[in-house]
Amino acid sequence: MKPLLLIVLILFAARSSGQKKLYSYLSDFSLNAAEGYKLRGPARVINTDGRSGLNMTSIKSALELKAHNMKREQGTVTIWVMPLEELSTFDTKPNFNKSNPNFYTYPFLSDCSNPLDFNSANFKLAWTPRWHPGIIAQFGKGSFYEEAFNIPHKALISVSHFNFKKNTWYQLALSWNYKKDEYALFINGVQVGREDQQRVLPLHRDSMNASLFLGNPALCFSEINFYDAVFSPGMAYAHYKNETTHFDKELDADLQYTYAGKGRKKFNWQPAAGWEQKLSIALTNPSDMDSFYVQGNPVKVEVTKEGLLVETINKEYTGRLLDSQVYVWTNRPFEGNLYVEYEFKVLRPGGLSLLMVQASGMNREDFMADYPLRTGGRMTTVYGEDVRNYHWEYYREMSDMRNDVENSALMKNPFLYPLSFGSLNTPVKKEVWHKLQFLQINNKLAGAIDGIIMVEFEDDGFSNNGPVYDFGRIAIRCMLHSKLLFRNLKVYNQSKFKTIQIFNSPLNN
Repeated sequence: MKPLLLIVLILFAARSSGQKKLYSYLSDFSLNAAEGYKLRGPARVINTDGRSGLNMTSIKSALELKAHNMKREQGTVTIWVMPLEELSTFDTKPNFNKSNPNFYTYPFLSDCSNPLDFNSANFKLAWTPRWHPGIIAQFGKGSFYEEAFNIPHKALISVSHFNFKKNTWYQLALSWNYKKDEYALFINGVQVGREDQQRVLPLHRDSMNASLFLGNPALCFSEINFYDAVFSPGMAYAHYKNETTHFDKELDADLQYTYAGKGRKKFNWQPAAGWEQKLSIALTNPSDMDSFYVQGNPVKVEVTKEGLLVETINKEYTGRLLDSQVYVWTNRPFEGNLYVEYEFKVLRPGGLSLLMVQASGMNREDFMADYPLRTGGRMTTVYGEDVRNYHWEYYREMSDMRNDVENSALMKNPFLYPLSFGSLNTPVKKEVWHKLQFLQINNKLAGAIDGIIMVEFEDDGFSNNGPVYDFGRIAIRCMLHSKLLFRNLKVYNQSKFKTIQIFNSPLNN
C-alpha cells in the first residue's frame, strides 16, 4: 500500500471512530484573549521551513492556554516545537543556577504559571539536559526521581538519551487514558515512551490546573491541538506526516532506528590472531566464584547447575533499599582492547542488569587493589564516585524508564557522558538464554544482544570527558527486582605493548 494512501485511510478511520479536535492554538499568531490566550512578557514570531512559531524572548515570558481537555478521562495533545540551538545532554555545575534555579527545564507544556518550575507543576512535559531522563511527561507534583521511586509512583513517561537538533521542527504527541492508567509519547509519529509496564499499584496523579503554560527563550512553539481520542502509533505517525511542512528523511530514519529498532545491524566479529583469552568461566561450578568479588547486599549470588544466579530484593523502589543491589567484580583488571561475552536469562520482570568495563581509579590505578573494597550496592559506584568506567545497561525494565520494549544505554563515567542508546520494537523475552557481546577496539565501542548491535560509539579523549579508557576491572551489576542467571563468561584482550618485567616491592620500604 502506498504511504500517502495509508495516511489517508488512517486519518479517515480516526475521524470515523469519533476523534475530535477540541481546542487549537498557535495556528495563527493574533494571540487574542478572546481565543483563550494570555501572553506575559516579550516574544516574537519567526518562520522557517514553511512553519511559523512563537518564541518567548525573556526567561520570564510565558504563554497561557486557558482551556484544554487534559482533565478529561482520555485524549491526546500535539505540539510543534523547534529548538533554536542544539539540546544535548551536559553535566550540570552549581554555578549554572546562579540567576535561574530552573535553568535545566525546557518545558513544552506545564500547568504551573512559571513553566520552568518543574517541581511545582502538577503536570509537566519537558526536556532536561540529563542523559536519563531526557524527556519527561509527569502527571504529578515533585521531582522526577522522587515520584518515579517513592510510593505511590506517579503517572509518568521517561525517555532516555533524547537530543534535539537546532532549527528543526518536531511534533510531540502525548496521549492519556486515566481509567486504564495508560500513557504514550510520540515524537514525529515515532513512539518513544510508555508508562511503567511493571507497576503493581495504580499510578498516582495530582489534580491538574485549569490553564497550561509554555515558555523558554531556547524554544519556538507552533500549532497545538487537543483531541478527544487516544492516538495509536499508526494514527500518531499519520498526524505527523499530514501536518509536517518539511519531512526530514534522515531524522525520521534516525528516530525509527533509535526508538523502534528499524534497520539495526548485525554483530559479526570473532576474536582473531593477537587476541588473548584471559577468562573462560562456565559459572556452573562452586569454585568459579573464586574469580569474583561481590559488592552489595543481594538476596542471593550463588552458582547453580544452570549458571550464576543473581537475585536482588523484589520490593517497590525506595531510597532505603539502594544498598540491596549488587556488583559481581572480576578479581583482576584487564588492559588494552577488550571483548566480553556471556549468556544471561531473565527469570523475573522489572529489573535491570548492566555491564561495567575498563573500571579503574581516576589515575588508571586498580581501585580495588589500592583502596578499601567497596561494600554498598548503590548505583553511585557506577557514575558518582572516583571510578572511571564505561557502563552498558543491556536489560532495562525498572519503573523510571521505558520498559515495554528491549532497549540499551551506553554511558561513560564518572562524567555522566551518554554515548549511545538503542531500542527494539519487541519486549525482552523471559526464561530464555540471551547472548551478550561487548567489543572495544581502540576508541570504538559496540554492544550486541543476540547478534544485534544495540549500542555503538567512537569515544574521543579530547572531548572534555576524560581519556579513552583501556584498563580496569569488569563487573556485572543487577539493580532492584532483578533475578537473572549468567553462564559462559569469556574475556579476551589485545594489547599494544608487552610487559617485560614486574617489580613487587613492598609499599612500606
